Amino acid sequence: MADFFSNSSENFDLGSSSVGGTDKLKADEIQKVIMMEQQKAQLNAQIQEISEMCWEKCVDKPSAKLGSKTEVCLSNCVKRFFDSSIIIATRFNQLIQRSNSG
Repeated sequence: MADFFSNSSENFDLGSSSVGGTDKLKADEIQKVIMMEQQKAQLNAQIQEISEMCWEKCVDKPSAKLGSKTEVCLSNCVKRFFDSSIIIATRFNQLIQRSNSG
């Protein structure tokens, strides 16, 4: 996909170097947006996976009320989820800063 965007401004030449440069900037912006959306999709997939894992681990059988053991398990699972989310968000921020600076 990077090849598609890196070549798009070269293939779209209106005879002006400033127009070609603008197209290159737009292609770079589109590529960054796509990368961000892919990262969001990965994060959402991880959230879904963690939710399913907590449910499977903590809830033996659905009922009208949560037992104290189930409640404690879900609480701990959610806390670990938040811890994981912070680590993932920090990592994404590092990736974004690297892509913006380079």
